[in-house]
Amino acid sequence: MSPFITQASNPLLPQISQRPRPIPPQPIPVPPGVSSVPVPNQGFVPIAQQLSPFYAGDIMFHAFISVNGYIGFAHILNQGPVLNVGVENTDWPRQPDPAMIAPWLCKQQITQDPQPGLRTGVFFRLVLRQSLFGRRRNEFFNVASSPTSSFFNQPANLACPGTPDSYIQCNPQSDMFLEQMMQWLQEGVAGAVAFRADAALVVTWLNTASGVSGRSDVGRGQLATYQAIWLTDQAAKLSYVILNYDKLGFDADDFRFNSRNGRCQALFNGGNHTGTVPVDPTIPYKHSPKILAQRSGVPHMGRGRYMFRVDDVVRPGGCSNKTSGTYPMLIYPNIVNMLGETTVDINALCLDRSQTYILMIEQRETATCTVLNSAIARCFLPRVFDWGTKTVYFQTQQGNLNAQEQKAFVGYIYFVPPTIDPMRLDIGNVYDWFKNPVPFQIMSISWYPRNFTNPDFMNGERFFQIANDAMYSVQLGLYVIGYREGKDESIRKFRPEYRTICRLATFTNRNNYQYRFKPQEERINIYQVEQWYLNEWERMNELYSYRFGYLKLSPIRPNDLTGMNLLPGLTSSPISIHWLWQPLELGTVVTGPVNVQQQQSRVAYVEEKATQMCQDWYAEDGAQYNFIRYTETNASCPCIESQARIDLGRFMPHPRCSQACSSYCYQSVFCFNYLRSAGPPVKQLLSSGFI
Repeated sequence: MSPFITQASNPLLPQISQRPRPIPPQPIPVPPGVSSVPVPNQGFVPIAQQLSPFYAGDIMFHAFISVNGYIGFAHILNQGPVLNVGVENTDWPRQPDPAMIAPWLCKQQITQDPQPGLRTGVFFRLVLRQSLFGRRRNEFFNVASSPTSSFFNQPANLACPGTPDSYIQCNPQSDMFLEQMMQWLQEGVAGAVAFRADAALVVTWLNTASGVSGRSDVGRGQLATYQAIWLTDQAAKLSYVILNYDKLGFDADDFRFNSRNGRCQALFNGGNHTGTVPVDPTIPYKHSPKILAQRSGVPHMGRGRYMFRVDDVVRPGGCSNKTSGTYPMLIYPNIVNMLGETTVDINALCLDRSQTYILMIEQRETATCTVLNSAIARCFLPRVFDWGTKTVYFQTQQGNLNAQEQKAFVGYIYFVPPTIDPMRLDIGNVYDWFKNPVPFQIMSISWYPRNFTNPDFMNGERFFQIANDAMYSVQLGLYVIGYREGKDESIRKFRPEYRTICRLATFTNRNNYQYRFKPQEERINIYQVEQWYLNEWERMNELYSYRFGYLKLSPIRPNDLTGMNLLPGLTSSPISIHWLWQPLELGTVVTGPVNVQQQQSRVAYVEEKATQMCQDWYAEDGAQYNFIRYTETNASCPCIESQARIDLGRFMPHPRCSQACSSYCYQSVFCFNYLRSAGPPVKQLLSSGFI
């Protein structure tokens, strides 16, 4: 199947028959149509640069589209048969090493005297969303069920009003085109479901020939047709690139299939010796780059298509059969909650639904994975009681025949406490939950509905679209999870215990289009419980032993009477759950508003139990001396960086503000390492059990 030229999407192709013909699944409807702008015969054209932070940032303002198969962001030395870029091929700073997106980098030409019926050229278009210009857009259509975009079938006089050049388009058709590109990214790149495309640059190289080819080479079909689609969001903080190859008729800037001179390359170059990322790092590509048009990074969508995420680095999306080491795993999210109970999506090797895949975590339990499509796997993480980066390995389950042939793909996940988990359930001001009494009986929570998928839909459908709204229609339950720990002599350490105490409320996940990037906000009554998972004796005698806990929002499992096996979901920051404690005279079931007498009785009961807990803690752990302060001569309060780095576990690096995790810090300017206290809650275990 052709990756992007179809009769249904290109009005310039001859009409073979008037009878309706089926459209191949997922065609790219962006061939050079009547509304695309050609590149002049000089070989390149500068356009306004407003897309990517990786290539543009706040410094560069123009991009150059070249007939030589690249979108460049600086001038390149194109003298001679070879276009040299990258660390190994340039002597920077004596020679320029420009940043570029190069789907097919080599000397090429546009045939000036083509055969009858053969169209050649390089065409480009800048697509903008209407909302960028303050216009209202339609947010209520389902992209998965929408017809194919006819963006490139409109004449150039429908260009966006108020813009100086006709190659800029912003109208309902451009919105439809961007939505369709977002849908394809979701099907091929892990984490693209959270990306909103507001602008795109589309460049199509149509029937270009090698730089020194003659008419006989053109007649033999030694031409190349390929395409680059570069998308970014409104803030230009993140961008994605889709490369489509229809045909590649030559390997190099040479003739008669001689590939010894000016070999073609497909790559992303960061410029100024910052690094190069090849489109395909496999051995067949090194033997013959033309194989790009025969293979695919997203096999379930069509041949010749490759996807990349571009921010501070270039991350390959889709899948590859390249073994470990040279093809990095793309994991989303890569900062996860150490409590587990959540999922991550992974791009690694090309998947087969008949095989079983696992994610091995360094020095921890393995995670089971399910196949969403041939490019994306979803893994269910266990609890990882650690704060820091863990190396993970993704491969076929041992015992299968293919497990001996495929080596593991290697990636990294940063495990953090729930308080600084960027994907945590938003419960408002966390400090309000520790007050006695809680200031408001009605509290608010919010989450993004696209973080939840219906497990029944995924299990019942063998082939499904990730962008389908029906996939996100699911009933959600808000659970209270209590935590306590006690010393276990058999294992010589403290054993943690998690217990589902109750379900507070039930919600319907809003799966319509306007909630794709908008959070869903709900309100809960913290004194009303839908279902208890503790019996009456446990509610009266053991409920207060859970010193704190957290809220968890997850899909409801039918006929679950114990709450022992909740489905993966979102967890909140740790909070006190004293608002569930009830004096004996009040019972544990509250209906209607709480009167003043009940509130005062509750406050007194919580104060009594909290004072008892505080005394127990101080007797065991509060009076212990600080090891670092008593062993270091330059002890400071609380400590200096070198001391905090030694006391690993009590002080841990912040995931977004540490040299081990990120190259820059948003919390404090010029901050190199930002460490936070991480003291665990420890309590006394009496002979009667947990207190």
